[in-house]
Amino acid sequence: MDTIHDIGGREGFGPVRWQHDDDAVLFHHPWQARTWAICLYMHRQFSRDQTGWTLDWHRHVIERIPPSQYLTMNYFEKWAHYLMAVLIDDGTASVDEFAEGRSHQKPPPATPRPLPVAADPGAPRFKPGDRVTARRSIGSMHSRLVGYARGHTGTVDVWHGPEILADASAAGELRKEHHYTVRFDAAELWPDDGGRPFDVCVNFWESYLEPA
Repeated sequence: MDTIHDIGGREGFGPVRWQHDDDAVLFHHPWQARTWAICLYMHRQFSRDQTGWTLDWHRHVIERIPPSQYLTMNYFEKWAHYLMAVLIDDGTASVDEFAEGRSHQKPPPATPRPLPVAADPGAPRFKPGDRVTARRSIGSMHSRLVGYARGHTGTVDVWHGPEILADASAAGELRKEHHYTVRFDAAELWPDDGGRPFDVCVNFWESYLEPA
């Protein structure tokens, strides 16, 4: 699924501004520090209780924020909204409780939903030196297949071995796929950029690739 969070390589968002004087400032407002602390605690708590939460599920929830809101929220506002959405979704809290700023009742105990152990995916399909093309679409609810590389051809640079597939993890399934780093010529990705002699390396799971 393509959502507004994947803006890599897109035009129209202006230059990336780096504010060096802010390097040492972790939080600009007290609520941001509280939000960060609550999110870290909830990650640890729910992971320990095996409730089915995964990092990829968290990312998918953030990606579902409507574009008009996503582009105007700061980093910590997105974390706060996704945490509320997840807690409402699993029945830990309600919309009314968040709107009123207080709980109505004690949250129900966590229900363990241990994920199965991911099986070995077998032999890799590709090896370093192989020419591969990134798929244009994989029909996933959550994907780490970056938009600017889709449909483009590069060379497998490194095979990293089997790793948990983010697409499956976002849906509560642990499934391993072989993972690769693919090297692209910059002119392949951005042909109008004047042919600058740069390479771009992108990581892909095996299902994101097909032979060139």
